[in-house]
Amino acid sequence: MPTIRFHHLPLLLLMLCIGLLLPITATAMNSGNGGEIPMYQDSGNQSSGLRALFGGGDDELLPPDQAFPFSAELIGDDIIIARWRTADGYYLYRDRLDFAVDGAEIAGYEMPDGIKKDDPNFGLMEVYYGTLEVYLQLDGPVEGDRVVLNVDYQGCADNGVCYPPMQSSFDMAAGSQSAGVAAGGGPSGGADGGFGGLPGSNLQSLLGGGNLPLILGGFFMAGLLLAFTACMYPLIPILSGIIAGDAKRSSGRAFLLSLVFIQATAITYALAGAAAGMTGSAIQADLQGPWVLGVFAALFVMLALAMFGVFNLQMPAAIQNRLDALSRRQRGGTFIGAGIMGVLSALIVGACSGPALIAALAFISNTGDAMIGGLALFAMGNGMGLPLLLIGTAAGRWLPRSGAWMVTVRRVFGVIFIGVAIWMLGRLLPDQAALALWAMLFFGVAGWLLGAVFRRQVGGGAGITRGLAGTAAGVWGAVLITGAAIGGHSFWTPLAVDDREPLPWRMVESVEELNQVIETANADDRAVMVDVYADWCVYCVQLERNTFPDQAVRDSLDDTKLVKVDVTGMNSAHRELLEHLNVFLPPAVIFYGKDGEERGNSRVVGFMPPEDFVQVVESARE
Repeated sequence: MPTIRFHHLPLLLLMLCIGLLLPITATAMNSGNGGEIPMYQDSGNQSSGLRALFGGGDDELLPPDQAFPFSAELIGDDIIIARWRTADGYYLYRDRLDFAVDGAEIAGYEMPDGIKKDDPNFGLMEVYYGTLEVYLQLDGPVEGDRVVLNVDYQGCADNGVCYPPMQSSFDMAAGSQSAGVAAGGGPSGGADGGFGGLPGSNLQSLLGGGNLPLILGGFFMAGLLLAFTACMYPLIPILSGIIAGDAKRSSGRAFLLSLVFIQATAITYALAGAAAGMTGSAIQADLQGPWVLGVFAALFVMLALAMFGVFNLQMPAAIQNRLDALSRRQRGGTFIGAGIMGVLSALIVGACSGPALIAALAFISNTGDAMIGGLALFAMGNGMGLPLLLIGTAAGRWLPRSGAWMVTVRRVFGVIFIGVAIWMLGRLLPDQAALALWAMLFFGVAGWLLGAVFRRQVGGGAGITRGLAGTAAGVWGAVLITGAAIGGHSFWTPLAVDDREPLPWRMVESVEELNQVIETANADDRAVMVDVYADWCVYCVQLERNTFPDQAVRDSLDDTKLVKVDVTGMNSAHRELLEHLNVFLPPAVIFYGKDGEERGNSRVVGFMPPEDFVQVVESARE
């Protein structure tokens, strides 16, 4: 029988975790096209069986406007009937119903008796099946033509899957309805009542369902997908540097160090997200401010200088003695450092504000359930960290031990740390300044590599390799500095300069200005697109550089008024705009029709390539 060595244990644990999570994540992320909710569709017997295992049913769920069709009627001068004809197999919660009337005041109303139900999500609840009618007594006769009934409600299916809280508005004069999923205290504004109007609606429907295994699986998979975005790349050299500095390195210790680092990052991310959802304050945005990013860019430069041997980072003797004693008990003493760096690395992760984060923030803000939202973000943080766990474990096995090689390894990590600092500052600096900094770094690397060759410190194959690498670094540095001089933007294509006219963005700084721009555009029979942007937002920059300049996108927006809301500074006016637009964090691209109403199903969160964005623009016009 083969012997299982200790350095095999991390790989076995990873395989076990992946094997356990794949069925959950496959079920949680099973989704169709067009903004459908996962779990609404059945893609085979495996998915159906797993849904049954975790509390879901085999039947295809109805969209909310079909599961809970709502209407209202004005009978007499001062009485409104609110009516739901709930589909078979679905029910409404009594205590989730709320009413308000624009243009009148509600004097009172009575709710009929419901059915007591032991709900799998919320315990013993009073619910309504079938037709529900509520008579609303107004405080006086209706005056004027514009009376709108606003209702809040939430319902579930008998198979245990719940819908997020919803809002509907019914214009009594026009006999028309608009509906959407409530998020952050306001409706999505969609006209068709679908979940697609809410950013991250697939994941929010998981949260609203209350099925913890599916929630954790879905957000874990979302984090795993997020792990392969540019936001996560700087964490690789940070973790590798921690492992390279471990004197007692092994695969097992590298696995544990990586695990501590990832858990610290995930816990910090979850706590910051839960606090943001509870307070309504975008803490992740605050952590991307100029002062915070500047301080931590300086920290990485200091770490790089220490790697180069310029100085040794040492704490006061009293603190150092205590840490040394604790380190000896930990057989290496780097676990505390791994945890601290994991907490700090959450700042970098905070720039990745995609649909998963926004869905969790919306859920926490709307329900006050920071526990479920925080667990979801914790699962997402672990999904983001899984590739790092693999990389860190491999680094513990393959990075060279102490010796002459280690000097070169430390210098390589010093260069990478400077690159991380430049990457962080690139969110704040003009593109040309960032390119110039990258050029200086590559010139420095070229000087280091070629200097050793010219001084004949290395020879043979190693000398040839260093010479070629140094020459390549010098050439690329020259390309970067040339790109900075001619107005380039991208590190990868610094010489590509877009000579086309920039898109005619109208910058707005307040809610009043935004409303005025929309009204003016509607008066000119034009639709409006609002781009919520920040310099520190990675996906915002990707949209700015890769999607909006595309000619097909430009053509599709030819007759659309383009508005940009820049919330880089995150001042009080910016926060008011975010609240008004129902946006927790950028990026968000919001479309308004020629009637001034938001096309909720067309809201874009995160990066979207040009070809997909054109389709969204076309659907927003329908």
